Amino acid sequence: MRVLIVDDSPVLRVLLRTVLENAGFEVSEADSGEQALRLLAGYQPDIITMDVHMPGMDGYEATARILEKYALPVVVLTASANLYGAATAMHALEAGALAVLEKPRGPGAANFEERVEELLGTLRNMAQVKIVRRPRTLKKGATAEGSPLYAGRPRLVAIAASAGGPVALKELLSRLTAQQPWPLLLAQHIAVGFLGSFRDWLVTVCKLPVSVAEHGQALQPGRLYLAPDGQHMGISDDLRVRLQPRNSELYCPSADHLFRSVAQRLGSEAIGIQLSGMGRDGAEGLAELHRAGALTIAQKPESALIDAMPLAAIQLHAARQVLPPEAIAALLNTIASRGAAYNALPKGE
Repeated sequence: MRVLIVDDSPVLRVLLRTVLENAGFEVSEADSGEQALRLLAGYQPDIITMDVHMPGMDGYEATARILEKYALPVVVLTASANLYGAATAMHALEAGALAVLEKPRGPGAANFEERVEELLGTLRNMAQVKIVRRPRTLKKGATAEGSPLYAGRPRLVAIAASAGGPVALKELLSRLTAQQPWPLLLAQHIAVGFLGSFRDWLVTVCKLPVSVAEHGQALQPGRLYLAPDGQHMGISDDLRVRLQPRNSELYCPSADHLFRSVAQRLGSEAIGIQLSGMGRDGAEGLAELHRAGALTIAQKPESALIDAMPLAAIQLHAARQVLPPEAIAALLNTIASRGAAYNALPKGE
């Protein structure tokens, strides 16, 4: 497998080259985003590791420019000191990078082996993913016309996303009106330690208050809740957050766990949305929501950076509608504006 390392630090490039070559990878290097673009004109790696903070073109701009021209998977690497302030890393995910990881800090670091295994596993997995180029063009506003209006009375919206999710989330959330008459719960697969930066980024792309969910808290309409690191998120009968620690599950937070919890407690009074991602997490849960009578939506595969998760749901006939993110937003806004929803909280809350 061919890897292009993009990092302005010679020390980090040597470290990464050593780690990757010892694992059997073929490695090339670029010390800047500009050099990476020049190399890619005549060299086709299987995957790119991208530094965040570089002189000149930073990791966000380099990722965006690369994905304008090439359908190549990009994994962003950032220093641990910047975990919660790495806005550039979140913007790189917005531009189409598949994952963000903490850089290995050297053989003397206590968690060096763990970081190396995480990096190698991520690169092997992400290199297999087929992605699409991301031309930076303005999209016309979408409407829900032609989509059958949901006749139910939703009390909650549950959303699932994985790799490529931030791209879809920006398209969806940025178009939602602030008057959402239901709480929105999001299960997004993201590396441990980056949830704070992800929350801060979401605040910049949508009009809704965004917070990390706490066990037992009452869900409020018009707010977006994120599953905490290492916790699966569900709901109780009285619309409070229920968190469950991770065991041996492959994905955490689990989209299937979220969808099933919502199906069991709200049935048809819910909306489930499956966005971009690898694997099948969420497909079975969305099918359970569908059987319970909920409005279930899968992202249109052609609009997804990675289409595996929405395709898995579509193949199970779990999606009542298949729409691009901007049309999903238009549909939610339409349901809200036509009065098809009511306050999500029980009387007296």
